[in-house]
Amino acid sequence: MPDTTHPPKPLLSPAPLPPAEGKPAPPPSARRSHRRWNAIFFLLAALSGFALRMAYLPFEGQTSLIWLAPVPFFLAVRLLPPKRAAKLAFFGAFCFFASALTWFWPLSENGAPAILIVLGEIGLSAYCAACVALCAAALSRLHAPWRRLREQARAWDASFRTSLPDSPEEETAERQLDAIRKKSLWLEIASPVAAGVLWAGSEYFRATFGGGFAWYTLGNALIDFSALAQWASWGGVYLVSAFVAVLADALAGVLTRTVDTIRRTPGTTRRHLDLTVALLILLTAFSSGLSQWKKLQTTYQSEPKHFLRIAAVNPEMPCVFNNNQEEWEAGERRLAERTHLSSATPVDLIIWPESAFWGVLPSPLEEQALADLAKQYKASLLFGCSDTLTPDGSKQMEIPEGRLLFRNAAWCVTPANLLENGISAKPRWQTYAKRHLVPFGEYIPLDKTFPVLQRLSPTNGSCFPGEKPVLFDVPLKTNPDAMPVRLAPLICFEDTVPPIARTAARSSDFLVSISNDAWFRGSHEALQHHNEARFRAIETGIPLIRVSNAGVTAIAFPTGASTENASGGFLSYPVPVPPMTSSPYRTLYAITGDWIFGIPCATLLVAVLLFPRRRKNMPQQNG
Repeated sequence: MPDTTHPPKPLLSPAPLPPAEGKPAPPPSARRSHRRWNAIFFLLAALSGFALRMAYLPFEGQTSLIWLAPVPFFLAVRLLPPKRAAKLAFFGAFCFFASALTWFWPLSENGAPAILIVLGEIGLSAYCAACVALCAAALSRLHAPWRRLREQARAWDASFRTSLPDSPEEETAERQLDAIRKKSLWLEIASPVAAGVLWAGSEYFRATFGGGFAWYTLGNALIDFSALAQWASWGGVYLVSAFVAVLADALAGVLTRTVDTIRRTPGTTRRHLDLTVALLILLTAFSSGLSQWKKLQTTYQSEPKHFLRIAAVNPEMPCVFNNNQEEWEAGERRLAERTHLSSATPVDLIIWPESAFWGVLPSPLEEQALADLAKQYKASLLFGCSDTLTPDGSKQMEIPEGRLLFRNAAWCVTPANLLENGISAKPRWQTYAKRHLVPFGEYIPLDKTFPVLQRLSPTNGSCFPGEKPVLFDVPLKTNPDAMPVRLAPLICFEDTVPPIARTAARSSDFLVSISNDAWFRGSHEALQHHNEARFRAIETGIPLIRVSNAGVTAIAFPTGASTENASGGFLSYPVPVPPMTSSPYRTLYAITGDWIFGIPCATLLVAVLLFPRRRKNMPQQNG
């Protein structure tokens, strides 16, 4: 018979709390146990970080670890208060980034100052780990109500088991346990979604704040999972990362409930609704992404109307720190030989990587020599070179004694006989200055205010950034009836920064990235750099032509596919020109950028951190 004298009540505490009369110090055994568990937690965090590392290059065949390695992170944010969760997350993330950024070490062999290498790796790893810690603190705050329900469930379950059968105390405990399960149900459904959103927000924050570092997102490990990677064309690579976080959080929930079942803590449901939500999200994403991928496959497998025939050259020039003149001369010979070999058949565009030409423009003599070379091969020539133009390109900058002022630029020269004006016209020169400069590589922070800091620069000076994207017009010599194609140049790490590539891609047919990976020769940086850049082709919906010095020279397509790295030091390839569109943008991400996903996620992350939910005082059961 139901007990009508005890109507249902709100969630109660199973017993009144004793009066606070000062908290006694824990016994030595409790302190030892606390330290032991702390050591175990930090060990698990380190193992999680190193397991996550194995999901990226140069490790082969371990990509599936990306789904499992973050699970301990999401366990910590469920079970621990914000400060402890943030500490563990920082430690595990630091282990990951410090092991991932070991491609900094070859800089010492190439002549870079050791102190800058050590400070750079430690500082960058700490910055990236701090962003992960912020995400952990925010998620832990969101899980605070669940933790409170879990503790109440333990107490009510103990009360239920110690109560007499069919007693009012047993029925009250049963009602409270049922109410706890219902509230836990909704928290479990929301948990994977919150995990995906806040993790994506932390990655966006890391990639943009203070110059940012966009490498090693969770989504980047899925570049070869073409169906899921296609979602970058809607919300950027951060949306792909969110899918990983959603499943990892759901698996953490399943693991928590399994342990709770063993320990008989009935504070949560047994329906695994968080896993159900995660699988539905992934199934929907996979299905729609696969449909998008098939459409793109059909587009690029069908016979295109026009091709841009390129000759991309990787001369393997020495690092900028190398003062061995013989090695520089050997690199120049390789540049000339490979340019000749790659242009054995008619080409429209010859591409040299960043730092392949070590002169400084404008220079009448250098310009004449390069224009003559382009005329010899009857093709446009695109190359990387420093220039001394003002930021708006209007005039040559003065160079005060002892202080170099220049830009890291891409130049394109088209011979006069390929232009519409005919053979009597002058060669056409086009230039683009790099907008996203690398700190401590291309500039030293505050060096304009304190010129003495320029002595720390590896190039004895600092670059000025460019102000806007530029499109290069390149005529198709191999197809005179076709319209000139429009190329959006990027320089080095700019192809790892989504907003830079997005703004460059407007109204363009191709992205062309020239880079110099000789700084990190002998490491896996070049392979990881290429994998990072491949997402820019998906996000913008146009092919990305990458030409690197001592790195990967290949072509990435909007399907996520990539050609093999150039063999023999050069790549001759007919790149299909994408079909014309009525819009200057080809994808939703190209239209909206990060306003549709990345920025809202980062805003929610900041909101949770700044305005945490206040804990409500729970009424207690009368004694």
